[in-house]
This record gives sequence, structure tokens and C-alpha cells, in this order.
Amino acid sequence: MEPKPNWKFWKKKKSPKPTTSSLSTPAGTSAASVPAPVAASATPVETNSTISPIVNNQTVQNSVVATDDSPPSNLPEQHACLPSRPCVSKTEAWLSRATLFLTFTKSVAEGVGLTPLKAACEGVVSLLEAVQAVQNNRSAWNELVLAIKTHLDTFEQQLGQVGISDILEEVESSLKGPIEDYLNDVTDLLANILAESGITEADIKDNKLTISVLVQRIGTTKLEAGVINDYRLRLQTAQSKIMQSLILYIASSVGNSKDDAVLARLQFTKPSNISRPRECVKGTRTDILAKCKEWSLNEDTPNILWIKGHPGGGKSAIASSLVNELEIKKKRLGSSFFFQRQNAIAMTTPALWRTVAYDLARHPTIRKSLAAEMKKEEIDLETPNIDVLFQQLIQGPLTKIEDIPIEQSPIVVIDALDECGGLDSQRSKDRKDLIRTLDSWSKLPRNFKLIVTSREESDIARLFSRTQPHTIELSTGEKTDMQSKEDIQSFLRIEFQTITERYPESLSADWPGSKIIEDLAVKAGGLFIWASTAIKLIEAGEPEEQLKQALSGKGTGDMNSLYVQVIKMSFPSPSIQVVQNLLSVVGTIIVAKEPMRLSAVAQLLSIAKPVAEHICTGLQSVMESKEELRFRHQSFVDFLLDPGSDASNLSISLGKAHEALASRCLKIMRNELRFNIGTIESSYTLNDEIPGLESWLEKCISPHLLYASRFWTTHLEEASPSPEILDDVRYFLRNQFLFWLEVISLHQLVNGGVVILLVLLRWLKRHCLEDLIALASDMPRFITHFNTLILQSVPHIYLSALPFVPKQSWIAKEYGPRYPNTLKIEEGGDQKWLATLNILSGHNGDVLSVGWSADGQRIVSGSYDKTVRIWDVTTGQQQGSLLDGHNDWVESVAFSPDGRRIVSGSIDQTVRIWDVETGKQHGPSLEGHNVWVQSVAFSPDGRRVVSGSDDRTVRIWDVETGKQHGLSFEGHDGWIQSVAFSPDGRRIVSGSYDRTVRIWDVETGKQHGLSFEGHDDWIQSVAFSPDGQRILSGSNDKTVRIWDVETGKQHGLSLEGQDGFVFSMTFSPDGRWIATGSSDKTVRIWDAETGRQHGRSLKGHDGWVRSVAISLDGRQIVSGSNDNTVRIWDVETGQQLGSSLEGHNDQVWSVAFSPNGRQIASASDDKTVRVWDLRHAPLLEMSFKKASSYLNASRMTDGWIRGPNSERLFWVAPHLQMGLFPPFQTLFIGQYIQTRLDMSKFVHGAAWTQVRGDWAEASA
Repeated sequence: MEPKPNWKFWKKKKSPKPTTSSLSTPAGTSAASVPAPVAASATPVETNSTISPIVNNQTVQNSVVATDDSPPSNLPEQHACLPSRPCVSKTEAWLSRATLFLTFTKSVAEGVGLTPLKAACEGVVSLLEAVQAVQNNRSAWNELVLAIKTHLDTFEQQLGQVGISDILEEVESSLKGPIEDYLNDVTDLLANILAESGITEADIKDNKLTISVLVQRIGTTKLEAGVINDYRLRLQTAQSKIMQSLILYIASSVGNSKDDAVLARLQFTKPSNISRPRECVKGTRTDILAKCKEWSLNEDTPNILWIKGHPGGGKSAIASSLVNELEIKKKRLGSSFFFQRQNAIAMTTPALWRTVAYDLARHPTIRKSLAAEMKKEEIDLETPNIDVLFQQLIQGPLTKIEDIPIEQSPIVVIDALDECGGLDSQRSKDRKDLIRTLDSWSKLPRNFKLIVTSREESDIARLFSRTQPHTIELSTGEKTDMQSKEDIQSFLRIEFQTITERYPESLSADWPGSKIIEDLAVKAGGLFIWASTAIKLIEAGEPEEQLKQALSGKGTGDMNSLYVQVIKMSFPSPSIQVVQNLLSVVGTIIVAKEPMRLSAVAQLLSIAKPVAEHICTGLQSVMESKEELRFRHQSFVDFLLDPGSDASNLSISLGKAHEALASRCLKIMRNELRFNIGTIESSYTLNDEIPGLESWLEKCISPHLLYASRFWTTHLEEASPSPEILDDVRYFLRNQFLFWLEVISLHQLVNGGVVILLVLLRWLKRHCLEDLIALASDMPRFITHFNTLILQSVPHIYLSALPFVPKQSWIAKEYGPRYPNTLKIEEGGDQKWLATLNILSGHNGDVLSVGWSADGQRIVSGSYDKTVRIWDVTTGQQQGSLLDGHNDWVESVAFSPDGRRIVSGSIDQTVRIWDVETGKQHGPSLEGHNVWVQSVAFSPDGRRVVSGSDDRTVRIWDVETGKQHGLSFEGHDGWIQSVAFSPDGRRIVSGSYDRTVRIWDVETGKQHGLSFEGHDDWIQSVAFSPDGQRILSGSNDKTVRIWDVETGKQHGLSLEGQDGFVFSMTFSPDGRWIATGSSDKTVRIWDAETGRQHGRSLKGHDGWVRSVAISLDGRQIVSGSNDNTVRIWDVETGQQLGSSLEGHNDQVWSVAFSPNGRQIASASDDKTVRVWDLRHAPLLEMSFKKASSYLNASRMTDGWIRGPNSERLFWVAPHLQMGLFPPFQTLFIGQYIQTRLDMSKFVHGAAWTQVRGDWAEASA
């Protein structure tokens, strides 16, 4: 036999096939053991399913592979891929099975949404159908061979697409490989058939085949039975392997569906009133869209495209069109986000990046990465640190697909950057956050594309002057280009055609004519919003007359003139009342914190709905009013807010608009807030246990009442204290506070409630309204104290919170008598608010270090969670973003003297400086240490930072340049645990585990004098005296020593007496006293001059004293201990002041006085920082007795005292949850105080609404 021609000329080199000994069906084994798929047509797969037909209870049937001319037993009688014949040949039998199997594979791919695999399978199905066509219909073989090459290339290309290997990472070798092997086997067989037919490569290339020659050659083709059987076994083995792999793949797909629930948390719940802007009219802006598309496919251009222009230039329409033009989320990975000023509360920077991350998760690699991180709870979606959120959601995942081809690379569209932040615009934190993240995007690889549209406002211009994006400027006014004019003319023609269709009898089809359309386009001056508003104006009345008004305006692109025409034509001769209503409605829409429907605006303003509707209808040219009211374009708002505009009599004063809305909010609350507003039937039921609560609340609490309850102080802050407003505020404070809390509780707004009341307090203090300040001051404390309870239950605001309010508080005096049928405290109870002013909660690890800012308004904390956080002392809220950058524990933190910078030292061997206002790292990390950094401090002038490390060196850093100042200070032979600057900044002291203290000259870098030696164990802490003449050192040798800076000799005696390690020590501000804290559980005061102990040891702690501090007036000492408590001591008497400050659930590591001495900050292993207000600290004179502890766990769970049927009777605050025993109707509750409760009038369950007793009837 002549050698067969090489039919592999068009086939890529194939990988070696696996041996058939372990994979093929053994000889003599029935092929029935090999599963065959069910035909796709018999078990259709829905395209939205993520589970294949196998999983959907469609079992794979066994079949016998045909070895004679009978058809396979499991095949359907009719199938799209099979001819209907009584019998088939051996070759056709396996071709039919292959076709059927690959059709099934296609259906599976379709079901899981895997487009590339689907396309590949479609190609192979077409190939096999073509093979059958050749055998059955004698079609042209040359077309078949060329088709095979095309399909093979497509198949391999699709399987190799970026991302497929990531989805199939665990099963790639068992699915992708077998499919390729299967195709190789098909190719081999086809080559064999062609060769046996005598068809050569030359026959195909030269197109010498004729039908008669082809038929003749095929008729003589006879493959040996052994060859066919060999191919059958090979294909059967490949089929079995693919089927097994598919099952694994299906399981993987089901796993992906589980990721859906995790990734769904990323989704931003978009308000119902938000929709994408209109796209450009077809045929317009083609030049700009083409430029954008060209940029998007060019890896050599900057990765940000900035489309800038004046208001109304069509930026948003272009952005909206680009989503379709670039086929974002269709053929190209990407996302889009459209900011709207009136939706600033919802449309935030975190919402933007969460939306983008969710959309990018369509890519398998990103999906897998995000899902894994979120499952491990590594991503905090609620973090205020936008930089961390951007890194975790965007930057990190994108770096995993850096090699993606440019035509598939991600592209994101952000429209109206200038509207981020609402009316606060550049001043808003949200806008600043967004600017920073866009800066971060510019540093990503160039194939990750971002399109931004905006006005050219100063902060945006500064950003893009740094990042140098590709820029397209939309020309307007006198600079309008011809293309823009033509585009506006095209837009006008289409819109006028719509108008003429409404007036077929009176307007001609070409009305108003080319000349007028051209004139209007010129007047538009390149502003599409001018053309759009003019059309809306013309549509609003009789077209001919309205057109004259539109043409009468002055100037080119003069929006103000056009807006004047809109108002004049809508309200030609308005009465004073109409003008007032117009100003009220428009002002409300502008300053409202969230969009509202027309009915809510009418009720909020207390005007008739028809009146509001008349105004909104008159403004339909510039306003959308189908759902929430909003202006079509921000330029109209700018026009109304401009006192110099042509409509000065209708200009809006933001201050007056806020004041009017504040007054209305107070009036609505006065009229609609009431007891049990949610008509809750039983006090045993918690809020979230009420069936259908959400729909029920819509009936009980109107949208305008909810708005008023949320935003009344936001508007009040901008208002002056008119007599009417003052009267309403006073009425709220004295009568409606608890009713308002019901609304806050039911809508889960309790944490925001504190902020609302703090804004009120700020307003009262600004206007010196002393008679209301005392009562208002109690209210944030009430919410903070009973936060958990208020979140859970409305009835227990009255049954469990109010009874336990401190007796001397204004709330107890004002509200207590109005609710007589509840618990009564006969003896004991809190007399004043607990000392805890705020719990600063947010760290995910132990808090190791805290510090106060010089003005006492902020606290800085460093933690095991590798972060630094800044806290607002007044609100207890984290200020700005967390300072994230360290890669390990943060051991030491400190504020600069001016409060503008923070320094942190970490065991990641770096020192970092942070900008307090921006939350960004100031300059690069200060690197040089090669072991843990244990201690950092600012110089008195704030220009330098000192750090001490376990690498046995001290280093000084320049704050501005970030460079090390001079050489490292070397000399210690052990870890350096503590460093400090002298008061004049000229020297540094360091204490080390080598048992020595050393002083260093800042300028020369040399050691000053000899080492101070005398300690017999590690030195834990060092400090300069206030005058800089002495140094204090505390050691594990149980002593404290004072050293003379100039002579280097020990000053006086060692401070001996401790029975344990000295962890902490400090000078008093006047240098007279020294306080120490020790592992012997004591605090001691020493005379700094004589070195003798002052008075007795201060005993009371039950664990090591980790930290001590002295107040600025030198009269008090604070100590923090392993016993979880903070204690205050009187320096003169040595007595503990009041009871312990309790609340921490783990050891206290660090304590510090505020600069004014009124507050204390404490940091603990319980992951919190607590701020204690000394004005409310319990004093010893209260003489409370410690109650016996009889804890009956069966009666209390999670603070709830339970009844006989486990019903919730009342809730007890944590500090009162010790010692419960119920003799009849009396309970004693206490840890350090004994509290006797009278429950004789206590109502609960269904009777809870009787808590008001006779007072309810009297008030009614």
C-alpha cells in the first residue's frame, strides 16, 4: 500500500495521548458501563440556571455503543443532528453518539453561562454535522476539510480565552484536556478516511475534485474493522473522561452559585428614582464616541479619559452612550456609575466602588478572588477607609488579570464627578474620598480604562493636573465646533418631528423649517441642555407661541435667559402666594437630603397637593416629576441660587430654605409623633419579631414624618433661632423625645440618633440657649447608655430604659412621672450617668496604644489589627478613614504638638507619619529598622520623630522629607523599649533591655556622656522631667531611678518598694511627683526630689497595673490594669476617687488624660477605646454597698429578665446584671451597688401600653 498523505498539514501539534490501558474500556467489557448523555432537546436547560441537566434530576442513561448496523438504543427517534434512517453504519454510529454528546455539552455550557465553551461546542457540533452531510449527501470534501480547520482553530482559541482556566482551575486538566483529545481523535479519523479515499493535499489546494471523482473515491473507501474499532474505543474513552470532568465542572459551577450570595453583599441598592441619563440621539456625537472608542483600545494612552465641559454640554448623554458603544457588560468587562447631586446620600464613593467590584466579578478570576476574601471576612464593606476599600475591591483583584488583552480589558464609566457630595461638593468627605481613589486608579496598568465626565472644578482640575489623563473638552459658546452644531440640529429635527405628529392638522411635517432649527442650534451654543430645555418649553404649550419665546432669549448658550422664559411662561402673573409656594417647593427640592415624591413634599410643606402639582407641572420643562421630584439639570439649580441672576425675585437663599424646612420638620413631628406609633401589641415581642414590620411601618410612619425625624437637625443647624422654631424645639425636648426614639428604633437608626442630637446640642450652644442645653445633653447619653435595648424593642424604651435612668438626670425628672406603671427603684440605682462618655469600637484586635491631640478633641489608637484610627471624642465616631498601611501590629502612636500629624511605630519594622485631615500617609514609610519598632515620639516642635527598635538602635526622622536625620544612634546591647525627646528637643533618652539608660544629642547623633547604669533588669520605660534636668527610668528589677541629665549620676535614692516589675511611670506636670504602676497590682506616688514614697501604696487593682498618667493640674492619677478596670486616685490623699471605671471586657493596656483633665481615654485588649467623663464618675461619698451575688442564669439571658414562660419582662444594663434574687415582687440587682426594685405596678406583655396610667388620660 502506498504511504498515506500527510493530512496533518492544517492541524496544530497535538499533545501526547494517554495510554488506553487504564482509561479505555477493557477487552470484553460491555460498553454499557460507559454513560451516555441525554439529548439536549429532550432535557432543555434554562439559560438562567447554574446547574446542569445532570443535577436537575436528569440521570445519565447507559447505552450500548453500536457494533453493527443497528442504531444505538438510547437515541431519540428524531434529533436535529441525526438523519432519520432505519439503520446506520458503524462509522455513522459513533458520529451520531459524538454529535449527541457534544450537543449535550453545549447545553450544559449554555446553562452555566460559559459562553466560550458554548461557542466551542457549537463549532464541533457543526463539524460533525458536516461529516454526516458528506456521508449522507456526498457534499464537497474540500469545504469539509477547510471547515474542520476553522472549527479547530476556533475551538482551541475559545478554550484558551483569559479567565476560562481560572474557572476550571481545579478541573482544567480533566475537562479541557479530554475535550482537546476528543477533537484530536476526530481529526485523526477524518484524515484516515480522506487518505483511504485517495484524496491528497494537492487535490484540495488545486480544487481538482469533481462530484463524480468524489463519489467514486468515497465508494471505494474501506477502513479496516480494527481501525474503526480502535477509534471507537478512543472516542469512547475520551467521552467517559469528559463526562466525569463535566460532573466535576458542574460541581464547581454549583460552588460558583454559592459565591453569588456572598458577592450579592457588594450590590448597591440603587434608589428607585435613579436611572441612567438619556443617550445621544442616533447619529450625533459620532466623532467624540469614535475618539473614546479609539482611546479604549490603545494601551499606550493614559488609563483615564476625562471628558470635561460646561454644564449642559451633553457629558452625561455621551457617558450613557459609551456604555452601549463600548458594549460594557456585554462583550467587554466593565461597569458604569452616574452621580446625581440630589441623590448624594445614596450615590456615594463606597457605593461606586462596590458597584464596580460587583460588575467586575463577572470575570472568573476576580470573582474567585473577591468571594474568597469575603468568605474569610477579610473585606469590611462598611469601613470608612475608602483607600482600603478601593485596594481590596478594585486594585487587588485587577492586578490578578494584568495580562488581559486590551479588547477584553475592564473599562469603567463614571459620570458627573462634580455632583458627588451633593451641595457640599468639594467640602464633602465623599468627594475628597473619590478624588483620592481616582488618583489611585491612575497608577494602575494602562489597560485598565476609566472614563470620567465632569465640570472643570478646582479640586478635579488639581487631580487631573497630577495624573495627566487623556482629555476631551466639549466646546460650547463661541468656541462651539461645527460638528456640535450639526449634532444639535439633528437632535432638534427629531424632537420637532415628535411635536408635529401631535398637531397633524396645524403644523407641517417640516415645521419649523431648517432656518429656525439652525438659529436654535446657534443659540444653544453647543449646550444640549439648552436645546433639550427649549424643546420641553415648546412642548409645554401652544408650539408656535412657545417657539417665539424660546427664540427671544439673548446671547449664545445663555441658559439663564432660557430659564427666565420658562418661569415667565409657566407663571405669567403670579400672585404673592404662588411665588411663596414656588419658592417653598423649589427650595425644598434643592436642600432636601434625599429626593421625595410630590405628595411627600406637599405634606412636608403643608400645602395642598393640587397646588404643589400646579407648580411642578409649570416647571416640567426643567423638572422630572413622575416619581421623585428632581431637576433635569444642575444648571437650573445654579440659576436659582445665583442672587445676581435675571430671576432675582425668585432666587433661593439656602439659609432660608433650610430654616423653612427645619420649621416644617418640627411642626410635623409635633403633630404626628405619638406614643406606640407602631401599635405594638406586646412588650414580649422584639422589633424584628413583628410579622410584616416593614409594610406595617409604611402605614404607621408617613414618608414625610420619617424624613423629618431623620433630618430635622440637619436643617436646623443652618437656621436662626426664631421664636417659632425655639418653641417647637422646646416642645420636642420636653414632650416628644421618647416618641421620636420609637421612630428611630423601628427604622434601625439608633446610632445615627446620637449624631442628630449632637447637632442639636451644637446649635443650642452656638445660640446660648442655656435653658435647653441641660435637657438636650442628657439625650445622647440616654441613647448611648441604652443603645442595645433601643435597637431591639420600642416598648422597653419605657419599661426597661426609663426606669433605670439616673435619678438626678433631666430625663428622669421630665419623663419619669409620666410613666408610673413600670419598675420603680426604691433603693440604690444610678444617681448620675456612668462615667463612660463613649466607647470607641472598630478595631479588630487588641488596642496597644492611645494618645490625645493637644486640643483634646481627638484620640489616636494603635492596634494588633495593624491599623491606626482617629476618634472624635464628642461623637465617639471614627474620624475619616482608618490609617491602614502597616503590615503588622502597631505598638506605639502619638499626635504631633499641633495635632496635624500622627506617628506610628510597628513590628513591621517601619515608622509611618499620617495626615490627620486627609487620613493619607504623609510621605513614604520611614524604613531603616530591621526589627520591631517599639516606641515613637514627636519632637516638641513637631519637625522630627524619634523611634526606638529591637534592632538596638535609635533613629531620628525628618517629618517633611521622610528621610533619616543623621546616622542611627548605636550603643545599646539590647532591645530598646522606650524613647523620648527632652522638652527643648535637643536631646533624646532611650531605655533598653541591656539595663542601661542613654542620652543622645539630636544634632550630632553622639551619646551624651556615659550610659546610666544601675538597674539589674530590663528597662521598660523612660521619661524626661518637665524641666528637662532629670530622667526617670522604670525597670523589671522592681525599681524606679532618677538620673541627673548633666552629670549622668543617679539623683537621690532608687525608688524601691514595688514587689513586681515597673510597667509604667510618669512625672507630674510640675515635676514634683512621680507615679508608677507595677505588676504588684499597686500604684505608688514618689517625691521626685527625695526619691521617697509619698504616702501609702494605692491598692485596689486585682491585676498588674499596666499604665499610669497624671492630670495636667497634678491633682489626679489614672491607672489601667489587667483586672479590666480604670481607677482614679487623689495625689495628695492617696485615696481612690469614686468606684472603679468598669466596662472593658479585657485587660487595659494604656490610659491618658485629656489636655483639659476632664476626660480619660483607655485602650484595652477587648478591641475598644473608652472615653470616661470625670464629671460623671461615681464618687465614694455615695457609699453604695456591694450586693450579694445570686446569679440565677435561668432568669436572665443576654440581659433580659425572663418570666415563667421565658417571656422577656425587662432588660438590665450590663453594669447592673449581678445579683438577681426575686423575693416576691422585689429584685436586688447590683455589682457594687444594691438596687431594690418595686414591681408592684409593673405592666408588661399585652398590658404594656398602660404604662402611662392616668397621665395618658390627662394628656389626652
